Amino acid sequence: MVADLPLNGLKVLVTRPQTQATVLSDLIAAQGGIAISFPVITIKKLASAVQADSKLSDAAMIIFVSRNAVNYFMADLESDLANTIQCVAIGKGTAEAMQEKGLRVDLQPENSVGSEGLLAIPELEDVSGKKIVIVRGKGGRELLADTLIARGATISYIEVYERCIASPSEEQCGAALLADTIVCTSVAGVTNLKQLLENKFETVLIKPLIVLSERIKQHAISLGFKQVNVSADASDQAIMQRLMEMEK
Repeated sequence: MVADLPLNGLKVLVTRPQTQATVLSDLIAAQGGIAISFPVITIKKLASAVQADSKLSDAAMIIFVSRNAVNYFMADLESDLANTIQCVAIGKGTAEAMQEKGLRVDLQPENSVGSEGLLAIPELEDVSGKKIVIVRGKGGRELLADTLIARGATISYIEVYERCIASPSEEQCGAALLADTIVCTSVAGVTNLKQLLENKFETVLIKPLIVLSERIKQHAISLGFKQVNVSADASDQAIMQRLMEMEK
């Protein structure tokens, strides 16, 4: 019975892009909750000449910063990467996407906590003289590149997608306001949520918010959120754990 399940009818606003929200929504439902899908970001593929890109020819390492980075990169790749290139995942979800697409995962951090977690692994401490390619979305964070450059690496980007603010209907916005709890997985997601629900944002600010990092938490607080909870890492399982802990 639903009454015996941890989330017991809790309405959870899932703000991930539609194609990335299914697993979390299913987990919420399995624990008795009601997932309200409200994508605040739309992902669009960029035309990228991955195969012809000279950056790959002499790279020592290629770092993927998200599932989208993997999926859109592989969509344009016509032959296997050289065995000499170390393939690096920023976290667990990205590593899973790499494996699904047939890529090796040579390195990944134990905890999926973004650039900070990846930069903490020993293999990225000494990168002096190495050429590293970062596969990402247009205009992503610079922390990873800036830190690796400071450690002596040469960095280049392959940008394979861009994030755009979503265009929900009035009905979707109304349904979003009925949520008891909100999940936002990026700084841009929190920003877009504010813009999309601006007319009723005061009612949104009092709802508990779950985010993936201290950085996102501080951004949410700066926008006026009162109850911001950080999951242990970026995985769906960690988000679920935090949701259930909040309901105890």
